Amino acid sequence: MKTQHIFAITCSFLVASFISNSVNAHDRWILPNEFNASAKGSKGVWITSDVTAGNQVFVFDKPFGSEDIEIITPEGKKDYPSSSYRGGRKSVFDYQLLQSGTYRFQKEVSAKYYSQYKVKGSDKPVRSRTDKLTTKAMMPNGAYDLQGTLYFSRVETYVTLNKPNETAFKPTGQYLELLPVTHPADIIENNEATFQFLFKGKAIKNVEISVVREGTLYRNQIEAIEVKSDNQGLIQFTPPKAGRYLLHATYKKELKNNALANKMVNAIFLTFEAGLE
Repeated sequence: MKTQHIFAITCSFLVASFISNSVNAHDRWILPNEFNASAKGSKGVWITSDVTAGNQVFVFDKPFGSEDIEIITPEGKKDYPSSSYRGGRKSVFDYQLLQSGTYRFQKEVSAKYYSQYKVKGSDKPVRSRTDKLTTKAMMPNGAYDLQGTLYFSRVETYVTLNKPNETAFKPTGQYLELLPVTHPADIIENNEATFQFLFKGKAIKNVEISVVREGTLYRNQIEAIEVKSDNQGLIQFTPPKAGRYLLHATYKKELKNNALANKMVNAIFLTFEAGLE
């Protein structure tokens, strides 16, 4: 049964990172306790997932809410967690896998507008969670340099029970999307993995991707794998070690003759696991 949605989802720290190009903006992720599970009979398997934002990969910092999680089942139907909880440093949700196949866990996705402007006598921008037209109507006299951003993000992961399938991969044709070519259940250390990026249903090049393995607190270098999508929207990379990874994809686009925003920023955060050879 769908849990009741709580609409105070976006924390104030996210507004600044959405508009800013700062490299210190928080990553976000859904991190299940298992990516590949097996079960016999009808009992299935319970999966517990952390939903968090932080500056270090998989280190709890902000409780990026789990109350709006959606689950795409192996049949392509939409379902919701059985329970969710928001704590001080992370959020958690539970879901029971009953049907064999691959599930997509995702944050509910919708585009959002953010704007900023300056006022005389202050170097610090004034930010709002509205489009340019709405923000302009609220600006004080003498305010200037109004800028607006249309922001769209996906936070997702894939979990497989028993035999994998691909129904949950189906794209929606909305904004930036990641389409697994290598099935997430088949990603193995020291073996090349391939993903494709689509923008409004079409392959898109020059999407910037960073892939980081867990454990950044315990090594001196981030060791990020950085690539860009090619003309077919494809990326290839080789996970160097078994473990859990966070993929962060970014695609930016200037918006011409748009009264609501000057630019569009798309982001995808995908967690996955590389298995042992």
